[in-house]
This record gives sequence, C-alpha cells and structure tokens, in this order.
Amino acid sequence: MATSDVNGRSTWWRRVAARAVPVAMVAGSIVVTATQPSFAADPVDGARTAGDPMFPHVGNGGYDALHYDVVLDWNATGVVGTSMTGVLDSASTTMRARTTGAPLRSFSLDFEGLTVDSVTVDGVPATYERVVDPATTTYKLVVTPAAPFEGDFTTVVTYHGVPNHHVDPDGSWEGWAATSDGATFMGQPVGAMAGIPHNNMPGDKATWSFTTTIPSTITSATGPGDSAVVGNGELASRTVSEDGTRTTWRWVQQEQMASELIIISIGKYDVIESQVTLSDGRVIPEWSFMDSSLSAANKTTITNRRALLGTIITRLEQLYGPYPGNSTGVVVDTVPSGINYALETQDRSFFPSTGSVNGNTLIHELAHQWYGDNVTPQLWTDIWMNEGMATWGPSWHTNVLAPATPNPGATETTYFNSWNNTASTSANWATPPGAQTNPANIYGYQTYTRGAQFWEALRTALRNDDFLEVVREWQTRYAGESRSGEDLKALAEEVSGRDLDAFWQDWILDGDKPAWPSKYDLTLAGEPASTPQPGGTLTYQLTAANVGKVALTDGIVEVDLADVLDDASLGTLPDGLVLDGTTLTWTVPPTAVGSSATATFDVVVDGDVSDETLRATAVPTGLGGLCSTAGCASEAAVGVQPLTPSGTPEVTGTFAVGGTVTVSTPGWRDGTSFSHQWLVDGTPVEGATASNFTLRPDDVGRTVSVAVTGSHPDYSPVTRTSAAATVAAGTLASTPTPTIQGDAVVGATVTAQPGAWDDGAALTYEWFLDSEPVGAGASRTLGAADVGKQLEVAVTATKAGYTGVTRRSAAATVSEGRLLATPAPVVSGTARFGETLTVSPGTWDGGVSVGYQWLRDGVPVGGATGASYVLGLDDVRTRISVAVTGTKPGYAAVTTRSATTSAVARARFGTVVAKIAGKAQVGRTLKARVRGIGTDPTVRYAWYAGTKRLGSTPTLELRRGLLGRRVTLRVTVREAGFVTTTVRSEPTTKVTHR
Repeated sequence: MATSDVNGRSTWWRRVAARAVPVAMVAGSIVVTATQPSFAADPVDGARTAGDPMFPHVGNGGYDALHYDVVLDWNATGVVGTSMTGVLDSASTTMRARTTGAPLRSFSLDFEGLTVDSVTVDGVPATYERVVDPATTTYKLVVTPAAPFEGDFTTVVTYHGVPNHHVDPDGSWEGWAATSDGATFMGQPVGAMAGIPHNNMPGDKATWSFTTTIPSTITSATGPGDSAVVGNGELASRTVSEDGTRTTWRWVQQEQMASELIIISIGKYDVIESQVTLSDGRVIPEWSFMDSSLSAANKTTITNRRALLGTIITRLEQLYGPYPGNSTGVVVDTVPSGINYALETQDRSFFPSTGSVNGNTLIHELAHQWYGDNVTPQLWTDIWMNEGMATWGPSWHTNVLAPATPNPGATETTYFNSWNNTASTSANWATPPGAQTNPANIYGYQTYTRGAQFWEALRTALRNDDFLEVVREWQTRYAGESRSGEDLKALAEEVSGRDLDAFWQDWILDGDKPAWPSKYDLTLAGEPASTPQPGGTLTYQLTAANVGKVALTDGIVEVDLADVLDDASLGTLPDGLVLDGTTLTWTVPPTAVGSSATATFDVVVDGDVSDETLRATAVPTGLGGLCSTAGCASEAAVGVQPLTPSGTPEVTGTFAVGGTVTVSTPGWRDGTSFSHQWLVDGTPVEGATASNFTLRPDDVGRTVSVAVTGSHPDYSPVTRTSAAATVAAGTLASTPTPTIQGDAVVGATVTAQPGAWDDGAALTYEWFLDSEPVGAGASRTLGAADVGKQLEVAVTATKAGYTGVTRRSAAATVSEGRLLATPAPVVSGTARFGETLTVSPGTWDGGVSVGYQWLRDGVPVGGATGASYVLGLDDVRTRISVAVTGTKPGYAAVTTRSATTSAVARARFGTVVAKIAGKAQVGRTLKARVRGIGTDPTVRYAWYAGTKRLGSTPTLELRRGLLGRRVTLRVTVREAGFVTTTVRSEPTTKVTHR
C-alpha cells in the first residue's frame, strides 16, 4: 500500500469517521447425532487470535488454511447519490484446511456483516455462533462441528445480504465499498472478513479461486455499460448466461496469497489484455482494467503507463529475482474517499486515480509483488519490512536500475537526508517499527519512511553486495511464505557474517531516532611489496577511508598475522594497535566524512627464512566496513636461500665386511629431507643410496664415506660428506652352537643340527666319542659298543672374506637301546574264587624274552610267575593284575602291566535244598536232610513251629505241645571262599498223635 513519501507526507490517505457498532452474538443451532471419534490427544477449541499485537482479536489458531473457493452472486439494486447499491443474493466460501495441533472440537473464522445461512464441516451440518465487538475489532464466526476432528477438513459457509465496508481504526475503509458503477472489495489490513469468512491473518496464506456472477450490463448515473469483474491470479473463464443478462467471471490464484491482498472489483471497465515478457523469457498474461468513465486523456495516460509494466518488472527482477506471479496488470477505478489509496493487491495492484498510477506509486506497488505479496509479513507488526522496501525500491529503480549510468549514491543521499532532516525530538521516531501496537497508526512514518531508511541503513551497514544478496535471497528462500522481522535479521546475519543485534534494536525495536551507520573502505599495503630479504624489515600500512555520511567512530579492524609471525617478529606497535596471539587489532580513530585514518607497523623477517610468502589479511569488523578495491591482503615473497644450518654427516656402525654402517644428520633444519650416496675410496657405489650400507668382501682395506644432500622446500639443496673409515676383515655374525638331534641310544641315528649360520657359509661335520674322532657326515648310527660314551659333533663354517669358525655341541651320553614294541598284557578269565586267570603278553620286538609276575592289589604274589593263576582264598575281595617283563641283550628291560580285574568274588554253592525226614507224630523224631553243599561246609539248623524256635540240632523230637502245629526247618551253610546260603524246608503236616 502506498500512503506517504520519504518525508512522511500523506499521499493516499485513509481517514474517515469511525463508526460505533454494538457487541452482538448470533447463533445458529443444528442438532446432529454422530459417533464421537477417538483421538490420541484431547480435542480443544481453536484459538480465536493469531497473537498479533496490532490486531489481537483478528486471526485464528488450530488450523492452516490451504485453499479457498469463493462464489458470489451480486446484483445491483440502484443508485443512491453518487454510489451504486448492491446485494449478494447468495454467496459461499469453501475452505480446505488442516489442523495444526490437537484435534478441534470448535474453530473460528473472521466474518463481518452479512447473514449466515448454513455451515458444514466435511459435508455435515455444524452449529455456529457469531461473536461481534467492533470496539475491539472482533468479528468471529465460531463453528462447532457435529464431532471433533483432526487432519484435513473442509468447511462451507453459505451467506447472503447487503455487503458493506469495514472501517479501520485510522478511519479508512476496506471490504465492500460501493462505487459509482459497482463495488470494490479489498482487504488490507483486516477488511477481507467483511465479505469472506476465513482466517484473516497474513501469516496463513492459501491458494484461491473467485467465481463472481454479475449483471452483464450495469446502469449507473452515467448510463448503461458493459460490466467486468477484476480478480487476483488468472482469468480462468468468462461465461455469459443463456439469456445474456448475467456473466460469471472466474479468477484462479495458483500462488499462495494472504487475504489482505484480495481484490474483487465490479464495475464498468475498459479491459486491456496483453502479454509481458520477463527476464528469463517467460511470457505472462496481462489483464489491466480502467474505469470506463475516465476521460480519453486519462485513458491514454494509463494505457501508456501500463505499457511499461514489462520494462519496470524486468528491472525489478535484477533486484529481487524472478517475478513471482503468473500474470500482471493494473486496476484504475474512481472510488469514494474511504478507499482513495493505492494497494498492492496481488498480481494487479489497485490505483484510485490516473495520477497515482502515473507516478512512482506504480513502482511501489510492483515492488510489493515481491515484498508483501510473495513474502508476506507474518504479523502486522512486521509490515515495515514490505512497506519500507516498496518505498525504498522506487528510488533504487530510478537511480540504479533505470539509468544508463547507475547512481546508487543518490539513493543513499535521499534516505540519509530523510533521516538527517528529521530532528531527534520529532514524534515520528516515537513508534518503533517492529514493536508498534496501535492499528490507528499502522501506516505512519515508522512503517514507510523509517522502514525505507532502515533498508538504506542496512545497505550501509552490510555494504552493497551482501545487502543485495539478502534482498534477493529473502525472495528465493521464503517464496510463498509469511515471515517475521527476526527471520530477516537472521538471514542478514547469515549472509554478511555480521552481528546485527544492536543495529536491529536501534532501528526496529527502539522508540527513538536510530544512529546512521558509518561506512568505510579498508586498505592494507606492505612495503617492500616484492622480495624482502632475510633479516630485512617489512612495513605495513592500514588505511580506513570514511566513505559514508557520518563520522567514523566505531571502526575496528582485525589483521591476521599468523602467516607473517611464523617467519618474522613484530616491531614496536604504535598507539591504537594491539596484538593478541597472531591477531592484530586496530581501533580506528574518529575520522571525519571524506577523511582517512592510517596506522603503520613493522615486522623484521627472520634471518633463516627462505622461499616463504608472508601473508597478512585485514578484516573490518562490525558494521559498515569493506575492503577497498586496493585490497585488504598483502603478500611478500622471500627468495630461496641455501639450506642452513647443515651439519657434517656422522657414520656409526662396524667397519668390517658384513657390518652395516648408518649415517645420521645432526644439526640440519627441521623439515629437511635427505638423499644419500655411499662412496668406496671416494667412488660412488651404484645403488647405495639408503641411509645405511652393508660392507662387502671387496671393500676390505678400502675407505668408506657417504655424501648427504639435504633438501628443504624453502631452501636450495646443500651436500655434505662424512669422514672416511677403513674397512676391516669380516667376522661371521651368526655362529651358533650345534645340537644333536635324536636320542643318543643304541640303534638310533642322530643328526647334527648346525643352527642358522651366515648366508654363504659352507659347513663341515665331525663326530667324537669320548673326545675321539669317529667319523664325518651330518648323521651317525649308534652301536652297542657306544653305550656309556660321550657323543659330540663339531661344525666348522668357512666363507670367503671371513675368518673360519668351529663350534662343538654339548656332549650326550649314549644309553642302552629302547625296546619299541612293548604291549600291555591282557588277562582273561573270571575273577572268582577257584577260577583260573591266564595272561596274553602281546607281540614284543623280535628276540625279546618275557617273564610274568602276578600281583594282588598291586603286590607281587609269591611264586605266581606263570602264564596262568588260580584264584585262592587270599584273593577274595582283591584285584588281580600281571606284570610282563621283556628283556633283550643290549636293550633296557621293559615291564608292562595289565589292567586290574574287578574285585575277586566268592564262589556260590550249587542249589541247596533242605528237607525234613520223619512222620509228624508226637513222640517221633524228625531229621534234617541237606543237599547241594560243598565238601567242607559248616551247617547250622533251626527248627520252628510258626515263629517259635524249637531247636538247632540236625534232629527234632516231637512233643505233645506241638499237636496240631506244623514244623519247618531253616538251614544256614557256610564255607571259606563261598557265599553263605540260608534255605527253608517245606512245612510238615500238622503234628498228630501216634
């Protein structure tokens, strides 16, 4: 919206008398029975505010609007005075939206005036309530759906009635405003709710479609004429009814748009359709509209002006980036004083007169297509961003983009003078742009003039390149979004790398006159600039040239000397220069406009520096500083010097054939790399270029030295040769003591193991028994005559150029031979008293004789030396084994043992049977008869009548007391080596009388 020039003078005012409207609440009640869904979170009532300090009761929460489809059926009802009256016979707004948090049990829309006919949510009727308080700009349509919901949803509001305008706290109008030949609907800042129920906040953008049906011909005070409907986006269709009396215009906005940017204008218009070619070659349509009642001269002016749309847009694309819309145009209408202002309605801006479109206001509103429309303020407290830019932009267009010779300084002067000529005591400074809360002053000095001053001050603080990157990146990064002043600050800090906290506080958040930032160009120069010598002095000069509009009082420069001070030392620093580590800080003294400040300091190049580039880099810190075209970096190159220091090489090691000598290089500069060439009698040895050298047989008696060449990336190479040393004869290095492999026993073959001697050594062997030589060869087989003698072997090594060496093994005593086949004997038979065990000795070596010894529990049994053994009484409960001893002449005897038997068990009697002989009559004698016992058993008898024991002899005399009873006999048999056995007889018949 354009309302004032850079000096704050009103151009398109917005002041009319305010109306007082009483608080009203209107409710619609529809009872619907529905099953309540379940949710992860409890449903809530959507917020009835967007949290905007300027309009705290406008806007809503809990959902994000995605698309609106607005359908209007408008009819003219006559002319009253100079204005045409009209009515919405029917209207509907369909909103597709999505919940943004918890499920909603109710939500609100902003809607002023008109009569609501119905509300549905997802096709189901909903109850609604209207909460109205004009004093607080509260116009809520509160919707309660039949059941809570979450996620995507669609709500449809149908309504009708006589539309009217909304009156802002500053007295201006928006919403539906009657014109002489129709009506114009606009929304900034909050009047869009006067015709469309929606979420009336700039932070909730959506896509839109507008379908408006009007009379095909409108008759105003000046007579009849063809009608038209202006809208945002692109004209999708224009449909005339069958009888030709009504025409439906459908406009579709494909880009995100805030409702404050809506235009719906009905009237008698001349429609201009054309095309505009953009910078990237894209061709977009133009629909422009001008009031048919304007004079021919005015129409010519407007036609010529709109013909410049392509030129102006492509120029602005250089500043802001690609044009964000899909069409363009202008709307010029004769309107009442309440809407006598230009407005950045999206795609085609609105102008209330020919004069407004003919001046910089056209550029102002086109700049808004980027700042305000493409990227919209999140809250109305952020309006200074887009209004300030749209005010600053025309000056940049006029001074930089349009002329053949750009003059950015003219824009700087314009806004500096605007700032400078406003006294610090002026009330204009009292309202901070980013903290304003008074909607009656929303279009004041702080929004337009101070907002434009801010953008130029920001250009001064960031300097031109970073500033222009911020301006363009704001559009690229946040296209189609709503963003805050804090987002802009963060982007500016990101791009520039500067801390803007204090600047932002001063210009955006404080209610007083902000400070204009200083601006200076920094230069760093070094002398001499070409090739300083080691030990020489290098002089640096810092220059800060004040190229701004105010005195330089806060300049701070940091110089990175890390790449200088590693090869030089800093001299005495003058006042104003302080070194911290390798960073030199210069506090620039106060410097008048157009003047320069300088600071000089020296460094002394180290004496051993070679092939080094000393780089110093200066950086202006804080705001307003920039490296000049002369540069903020200085490089001075020190030439290549001979490598120093360079010590004489030292050779250590054994100077004898086979020895290895090694060179060391003390006293050379760190970082030096070395190459080597070994010399014999001063002559290079081919291939001997390592740091060590092994002396060869041919070197005996000759001298050895090494030439070392040191190389360093910063110096020229230097070669130094070591002292020479004479090579002595070699000594074998490895002369191990041999060992005898194998057992020194009769019948075995033993082998000499010489060990690892030097490569190339030839070995011979000699054997000794009791120190007497007995033969050569690497192995020897021992005979019976060798038993008890000391066996040794001597190894002699010889090698060309080396002294021969003999080593003798340790002595080993020759022992008797060892039998090889010595199997364990196997015992067969049953381990039981009286049984016979036999032994199988197995197969022994040939010529071996075997003998036996039976063992009882491991103890030899006297006389038991045969191949079999009969188990006797002494063996019962013991374990029996046998030892077999093999003997052979010249070999050690070997004894092996069988496994032990199980414990020797007792023998068992055969079947023992006890019987009673005799008749069971009183006076008779019964006799015991026992069969199946051994040869020498012990037998015990026990006679019983029931459980009563009667006697223990082999016979029993039957007495009268046994009449009628039966007698039994129990016999127990015992014998050595046998298991004791007890048996019972069968009972007798009952004892009777004789």
